Amino acid sequence: MKTNMIKPSVVLACVCAVCCTLLAAVNSITKDKIAAAEISAIQDSLSVLPDAGEFKEIKEFSNPEMEKVKINGLYKDEKDQTAVLVTADGYNKGGIQAVIGIDKNGSITGISFVSVTETPGLGTKIQSNPELMKNKFTGMADADSIDALDGITGATFSSKGLKNAVKCALETFELNKEAILSE
Repeated sequence: MKTNMIKPSVVLACVCAVCCTLLAAVNSITKDKIAAAEISAIQDSLSVLPDAGEFKEIKEFSNPEMEKVKINGLYKDEKDQTAVLVTADGYNKGGIQAVIGIDKNGSITGISFVSVTETPGLGTKIQSNPELMKNKFTGMADADSIDALDGITGATFSSKGLKNAVKCALETFELNKEAILSE
């Protein structure tokens, strides 16, 4: 009777051990390819900013404290355009990853998306329909203008997430302006 109870537990433990080993092996094989693909996606996003030059990463920078937004990188090109890599929460946690271009005067030059994992057909409108919102940020330089911008109907959380990403990028630029422009 006791062997009938022990045997399923041992079999289950063996299956779990095999699955964990296989997952670890797959992770070790694919982690470098995934990292390279992410770097490539970021470089592609940097290159499509208006009048983009050759961007170089700024390693040391101050990061503003904003809820639901994280700065992942800061870049500058030879034309004094700054690019801020931002991940923001829309409807999904971390659902918006964008590169936001800022000129030397602190105005938005453009936005390109690295990835958008928002609700298909609704939240993804921030990327697929740039005329609804994304293009309207160009030239803006202050949080009040950004807050006044209308969101996309049906994509309230995604619109708010993109607005927060842009405001955080502008704040990052202001916090690091002296270091950015002196390089």
